[in-house]
Amino acid sequence: MSLKLKVDLHIHTAEDVAEIVGGRTDLLPARRFIDLAVKMGYDAISFTHHGVLYNDPRVFKYAADRGLILIPGVETFINRKHVLLLNCTARKHILTYHDLRRYKDENVLVIAPHPYYLVGMCLGRDLKKNIDMYDAIEYCHYYYKLFNPNRKALRVARKHKKPVVGNSDAHYRDQFGTTYSYVYAEEKSIPAIIRAIKAGKVEYVSHPRTFQQFVDETRWILEKLPYEIQMKMRSQLKRSSSKFFKKVRHLLAQNGLKK
Repeated sequence: MSLKLKVDLHIHTAEDVAEIVGGRTDLLPARRFIDLAVKMGYDAISFTHHGVLYNDPRVFKYAADRGLILIPGVETFINRKHVLLLNCTARKHILTYHDLRRYKDENVLVIAPHPYYLVGMCLGRDLKKNIDMYDAIEYCHYYYKLFNPNRKALRVARKHKKPVVGNSDAHYRDQFGTTYSYVYAEEKSIPAIIRAIKAGKVEYVSHPRTFQQFVDETRWILEKLPYEIQMKMRSQLKRSSSKFFKKVRHLLAQNGLKK
């Protein structure tokens, strides 16, 4: 007989360095998220900070003492796009799909977060191109009845027979609890949860934002947009400069000006 476990595998806390750099001051600390999750009946959650594996043993113990499973996780950047890695313990950065293929095993869960949203470093076309690397596709909390990029994610999930996992991508209190998953696992443990999701034994629960909530959250997201645009511009400038100097070196070599 399987257990019905309530989980949320995409959460950012006040300790997320990328959010701190971006000027966010309204995120909840990890312990407060844990207290909130316990109060709301969650069985497992994951703190998935941007680019850095969350691994504070004191916080993991704090969760365990309260009967909550805290799954190690990270929202990493592969080809400069967001990818969720759960039960990830890698110390080195996984920056490409080649890296991911070498690292991934049956104990690691790879989820495509908010793949078709309009802002942020979302996967977009990269999802279909590398669909074999994903164990599940996320249904994100941020949508309104007239605007829901999750619909395309559902179509892709159905086409490629991928499970859909509901996550809040919560950064502050009001976002948490709006979208989550029920996982039907053989026991309450990290390996069992991962096996169940990979086997499709998961269902998402989600409620659209009200119009006012959607407007408020859109404003909140746009406040961060200039920082993300700045990061993208820097990345593009770096790539363009690299290509330019490569061409210069090639021309010099053709003219015998470089050994």
